Amino acid sequence: MIDSHAHLISGDTARYPPSPPSGVINDADFEDPMTIERLAGEMDAAGVDKAVLVQRGSIYGFDSSYVCDSAARFPDRFAAVCSIDASQPDAAEQVYYWVRDRGAVGIRLMELVKGSGLGWLDAATGRDACAAARDLGVPVCVHLFPWNRVEGLAGIAALLTDLPGLTVVIDHLGAIDCNTTPPDYGVDELMASIARFSGAYVKFTTIPLGRLEQTGIDAKPIIRRVMDLFGASRMMWGSDITQSAGTYAYMTALAHASVAGLSSAEQDSLLGGTAGQLYGRNWSAGLGSPGFPPVSPKVEPR
Repeated sequence: MIDSHAHLISGDTARYPPSPPSGVINDADFEDPMTIERLAGEMDAAGVDKAVLVQRGSIYGFDSSYVCDSAARFPDRFAAVCSIDASQPDAAEQVYYWVRDRGAVGIRLMELVKGSGLGWLDAATGRDACAAARDLGVPVCVHLFPWNRVEGLAGIAALLTDLPGLTVVIDHLGAIDCNTTPPDYGVDELMASIARFSGAYVKFTTIPLGRLEQTGIDAKPIIRRVMDLFGASRMMWGSDITQSAGTYAYMTALAHASVAGLSSAEQDSLLGGTAGQLYGRNWSAGLGSPGFPPVSPKVEPR
């Protein structure tokens, strides 16, 4: 089993100081942090083999040092996805730095402050960041919210059209309204249109699964509906640990329950195979392998 979406928080605030884009530091986040050592133990107990460490941008902003350092410490078990400020002129250079110099296997784009717009996705700088990721052979993770999903999915479609070879992973089922009734379960035509791109992948996490459980809605037909659109080879599970409420054991149990009834091959893809194929370049090759282009001039994280 591979967790494609685990967030970390370091207990060492001197070495890894918080830098939230909102400017507000929540001390409660650091009272019982999910460190890399703690996550490894939680994974052992839950039977999870590997994990993709996704930068917690709301806490650390665009300095992905902790997830990259953690993946470098345990390269056979963890991989890092870093946050990029794609609204800035140096967006492409940020991608080269975190991927080439720090070993990240993907980048993530999202609105970190509500109401800040979609410049991180549809501006020229956002496109440059995605082009850099495409050229480096790493996927772009995009987190959308209910208030920007329509414009965001349209922006993703434009990127996939204009940048052949780009891979985009849509977080949290693309913020679909899972409370919608069958047969579509909130999967609208816009989401279906994205699924037609071979470079579009989708991630299901505790955000939708937890909400469904709380409202008593069975997740299985929703997961099947999305899988029927994207295919098992383009869909993956992630815990969203530290961001979503609940224990790691609870999150993995939700994951297993949500895919019950699928074939063994489909379950294997959703619970690990897809994530391993997409993010496992370091697990099989190692840093400095032919899989990584030459190291670029260093760009210091902002």
